[in-house]
Amino acid sequence: MLRRGIMREIFRHNPGRIFLIVLLLSVIGILWVPNYFFKPHIFFGWLPLPFLAGIIFVLVWLVAYLIYFFKYWPFRD
Repeated sequence: MLRRGIMREIFRHNPGRIFLIVLLLSVIGILWVPNYFFKPHIFFGWLPLPFLAGIIFVLVWLVAYLIYFFKYWPFRD
């Protein structure tokens, strides 16, 4: 049965707040990267900054998801 107010539940406990803060900071970071699109930034000799930022963005979201939903998810019982 789908419970109403799932977002309300995520805000009520500290791991949920931390999860949402991590996601918010990563979104702010990915929005900050386009400021540097007009300057050539290459990492490791072949990796452009926008592609590296996208990889980091996906990895941060994946790690945050795995930690929160497998360790702190309140509805797993």
